Amino acid sequence: MIKVDRIAHVVIKVRDLNKSLDFYTRVIGLKEMGRIDPMVAFLSTGRDHHELGIAQVGPDAPSAPFYQVGMEHFSFRLNNEDDLREAYQTLLDEKVKIAYTVNHGVAKSVYFFDPDGNELEVYCDNSPEEVATFANPYGGMDKLEFAQDQPSLMDSIIAAQQEMAAAAEAAAKA
Repeated sequence: MIKVDRIAHVVIKVRDLNKSLDFYTRVIGLKEMGRIDPMVAFLSTGRDHHELGIAQVGPDAPSAPFYQVGMEHFSFRLNNEDDLREAYQTLLDEKVKIAYTVNHGVAKSVYFFDPDGNELEVYCDNSPEEVATFANPYGGMDKLEFAQDQPSLMDSIIAAQQEMAAAAEAAAKA
């Protein structure tokens, strides 16, 4: 068996390296650690030499549909709910599209999209006392109380099901 210490980094493909660098450094707050010019950059919170790699694939690269196999999202852990509220406000101020917000039970989360449509999450863990109030501490579906005007996890699930049904119908007609 492999003895993994922790998940170390993720590498994503983007259309425009500079646009993504701006987003991940200015909005998310990561630091650029290094590059392989002209198409790859490595970013970090400062914990490791890099936790995120971004690789430019060009402006005409297609987006994958939600129902296609691949990465769903990756997340950034925050220290507490105050930091989550601040992150949410930053996303709103930067006009970042919010996918949905949810209190999962184990954590409160805001899901959103980067400039290429990659889904990201910022979250903070809930207290053990709050986690204990959930029948399934991974199954919470409620929106965050400070983001009631945003879509819910259920809204996101329904939209994905509609997208899959439309794709299946189009495939059947082809």
